Amino acid sequence: MTQTDYLMLTPAGVFEAFATRKPSDKQQALQAVLSQEVAIKKSDWVGSYGEAWLKIFMEKGWVETLFSALPAPCMPLDKFLPYVVASLSGQRKAAIASNEGFCLAHIGYSLEQADTLSVAAADFGDFLSRQQQRGWGISGEAVSFFQHIDLLLPSTSFIFLWIDGSGYFLILEGEPLTNNRAFVELIWGIKTSGLRFSQR
Repeated sequence: MTQTDYLMLTPAGVFEAFATRKPSDKQQALQAVLSQEVAIKKSDWVGSYGEAWLKIFMEKGWVETLFSALPAPCMPLDKFLPYVVASLSGQRKAAIASNEGFCLAHIGYSLEQADTLSVAAADFGDFLSRQQQRGWGISGEAVSFFQHIDLLLPSTSFIFLWIDGSGYFLILEGEPLTNNRAFVELIWGIKTSGLRFSQR
């Protein structure tokens, strides 16, 4: 009996795959890893994109191998967020906003706080987009605010990701804990949920 290998993005792979509104061919190939409701078979992905790209992605730490078929989260964002908030936020406060500034889900914040932060995230997202159009090479896709001049830990962070042409902002209070599987699964859940939030 042969063992089937599956692929999954790492947190670094998520940031690379969903960093821009118009993804490159390689970014689209990375996004394909999270395009199904069950982890994609390595053989299926390689059949579409090739061993050479897989080798590059593995060397960069963007993709990892799984030995079982991990299912994508299949519950609404506002139900899934409480399960992962402790793995994402040092203060167990998180919100997800659309690029139009609407709060899609929140935990730990009051609705008023989440709405205010969602509007602020959209404003900063617009600022980043304008500066990128002007040629300012922004290496990161996040904005963090600090309460002290020594900048030890941020008080609030806005993380910007583009999923199927729609902008999503992950808002985290306290230390942003994105280097874990919970972050990947949250983005995977958004990618596979078909959730789209259009301007009213």
